[in-house]
Amino acid sequence: MQIQKQPPRLSRYANIGRKKSPVRKVHRQPTGKFGKLVAWWQGLSRKQKVAVVGGPILAIMIIIPVVTYIMLANDIRDVERLMNRNNTGIVLKDRNGKTFYSIGRAEKRNIVKLDQISDHMKNALLASEDKDFYKHGGFNLFSIARAAVTRHGGGSTITQQLVKNTLLSDEHSLMRKYQEFFMSIAVEQNYSKDEILDMYLNSVYFGENAFGIEDAAKTYFNKTPKELTLAESAMLVGVLPAPSSYSPISGSAEYAKERQKTVLSRMVKEGYVTEAQKTEALAQQLAYAPPSTQNDSVAPHFAEMVVAELSDKYSSKKGGYEKDGYEKVMRSGYQVTTTLDIDMQNTLKDNINKQMRHINRMGGSNASGVVVDPTTGEIRALVGSADYNNEKWGKVNMVTTRRQPGSSFKPIYYAAALADGVITPATILQDKVKDFGGGYVPRDADKNEASRGGSATVRQALNWSLNIPSVEVMQKYGISRSVTAANSMGISSIKKGDHGLSLALGSAEASLQDMVHAYTAFANSGKQYDITKITQIDDKYAKTIYKHEGKSKQVISAQGAYLISDILSDRTTRARIFGSSITVNGNHTVAVKTGTTNDNRDAWTIGYNPQYVVGVWVGNNDNSAMISGGSDMAGPIWKSTMTSLLSGKPDVKFTLPSGIVQRAVCKDKGGLAAKAGANTYNEYFMSGALPTESCNSEPTKVSVCNLSTGKVETIDEDKFDSTKYSKDTANCKAPTITVCNLSTGKVETIDEASFNSTKYSKDTANCKSTNAKVAACDLKTGSVVMVDKSKIDGVNYSKDTSNCAAAGGNDNSGGGSGDSGGSNNGGNNSNNPGGNATSP
Repeated sequence: MQIQKQPPRLSRYANIGRKKSPVRKVHRQPTGKFGKLVAWWQGLSRKQKVAVVGGPILAIMIIIPVVTYIMLANDIRDVERLMNRNNTGIVLKDRNGKTFYSIGRAEKRNIVKLDQISDHMKNALLASEDKDFYKHGGFNLFSIARAAVTRHGGGSTITQQLVKNTLLSDEHSLMRKYQEFFMSIAVEQNYSKDEILDMYLNSVYFGENAFGIEDAAKTYFNKTPKELTLAESAMLVGVLPAPSSYSPISGSAEYAKERQKTVLSRMVKEGYVTEAQKTEALAQQLAYAPPSTQNDSVAPHFAEMVVAELSDKYSSKKGGYEKDGYEKVMRSGYQVTTTLDIDMQNTLKDNINKQMRHINRMGGSNASGVVVDPTTGEIRALVGSADYNNEKWGKVNMVTTRRQPGSSFKPIYYAAALADGVITPATILQDKVKDFGGGYVPRDADKNEASRGGSATVRQALNWSLNIPSVEVMQKYGISRSVTAANSMGISSIKKGDHGLSLALGSAEASLQDMVHAYTAFANSGKQYDITKITQIDDKYAKTIYKHEGKSKQVISAQGAYLISDILSDRTTRARIFGSSITVNGNHTVAVKTGTTNDNRDAWTIGYNPQYVVGVWVGNNDNSAMISGGSDMAGPIWKSTMTSLLSGKPDVKFTLPSGIVQRAVCKDKGGLAAKAGANTYNEYFMSGALPTESCNSEPTKVSVCNLSTGKVETIDEDKFDSTKYSKDTANCKAPTITVCNLSTGKVETIDEASFNSTKYSKDTANCKSTNAKVAACDLKTGSVVMVDKSKIDGVNYSKDTSNCAAAGGNDNSGGGSGDSGGSNNGGNNSNNPGGNATSP
């Protein structure tokens, strides 16, 4: 067998010395969506690629300053427009565009000329802010580069700061710095250095709501700019980097002094003052003008709340009322449209003022109130204290201050328990003094539980503000669940685990704003919006930079909201305890609840309809006791305010949601009745939470007129028959008919039941008496006489008058003669027998 030889193996070095074949690069054709674009880019040379990328960037860098200059050219060339473009501070307007608060100088003002400003002030500014001001052309390239790298300001020239303060925004970005750079050049080309310095001093913000040197000199030292000393000038310039923090009045006095020292040191370095002058200035005790405590705004506390919200919104440190945000707002020139309605604000304010005399007599000193639109969460009116300018307590905003709400807290957990089916409006609650555990024995406010029979329905207990039944409701529902309900409705100050059953009586603290916020859910079918104060913000260029868009959330079921609203708007039940003291004038559906804490330290009234929720608090800031409580102290303010708000408006009822039914309920047992009766009433329920008990109703008695007798009687309502009875008891009479009296021949009206056909006839048209007088023969006398027709009987009287004679003819006569003759004869026989013999 022949063996086939294998080819020899190539060693690893077999190709050494051989010339390698060149590797051919394969260019793949780009595919996909951007294939052609990629191919086009790959085909460009390096220079072309640079042009493609750099060209647009260069164009943008050219276009931006050109466009910015065109937009602001008129302002740059006009001193008046340049100076007043951003010196408003901030302006707050109500929902109808009426200005009600202005921080800073909102009006156009004249410029203080440079020669009317202290040299110390000018020198301090130059030394501290821009020592090369008279040398540069309006910008500092080093500062621009630093801003691009660190994204922080500082080091800008006075010209750049003027541009930023009056023409541009405070945004920290390379683009804004780029605009500032070119605008500074434009300003330098249009104005002299002195004019630029003068405009800067008249527009810069010094803190304490002071814009410009004239405001600052007056606000801090009650002087004119010309009168400022070296020490005062250094102090004012020192606050410029952070006016709120460095202000010696409202900021840190220590920081302010350090800043003053820094400015004086720079003035020494630049040769404006000597070391000795610096030392003397530092030693001076500066006298600051007392801050103005007067505020004539119609809504000062509301304005403060708006500014605080804006300051937090635009602060770099979120979550607090930070000073950098406040300064940004103060310099912004924002035109803020708020939710306030000045007319409603004046109504609330006037009603509080009218009640203060009574409040003072009852031991109170302060009152606050708020009106909220439940369909948006927007505050329409807010009075934080009765007198904002009161030095002792006027500045404290009692709308946002936490106090014990008392019984005004009860609807929160009642509503939740109703919504969850734990109770119904008809549930019978015990109103007897008892220990709920741990020695907790609450009493009703009037301590008169026995007078109410020892029990009350949920509807009665809440309307009458009974304490013992309310504690029972919380015990049934649970403390933890009650706290959860309060939190979900916006009362965040109440924490789990911090309270016992006394929470049922409003022992936990909550603010009036939070309480009113919770009630907005009841007024709006369980839906709740966040409390809102601002609807729109326009910047200094009239450009809208913020527009509020509200969103609601369902915090309680629509059924639960309806049931609590129906209970609280039941003026009939409420009147037994409160009368009409908190009943709104006019026929309006309005729900309301009062609250009073121990010793009358807090008096509350909160009420609502689908359009407004109005809350009022009355008390003393120091928590001292008063003589009277909620319905008497806060009630009149609430009533007059709600009455004014609803005056002339149609009644708006609470929306009846699906799942709510009405059933007859037995009064004493709370169970469902088979049918309505004397001991029942109609009540609303959730269809899935009807009472499990049943009861027999008693027949309802009604007063009726018995048509047969014409008398008022009481019968069972189900026996009423309109043919036998009438419900018109005021005019109860038996039915009558008109008849002819046959005896008299006259027409008469008699009771229908008295009709007798032998005596009366219904033929009144031919009415004649059947007993009229007629001529008759008296059979006894034989003479014609007139007698009643009914007496003609043939025995005594006869109709035949033509042959009238005594009955029986001679018999009657003879009888008469015989009697007489017999008598005579008898006489004759007795005295003269045969007496006839004597007569012929």
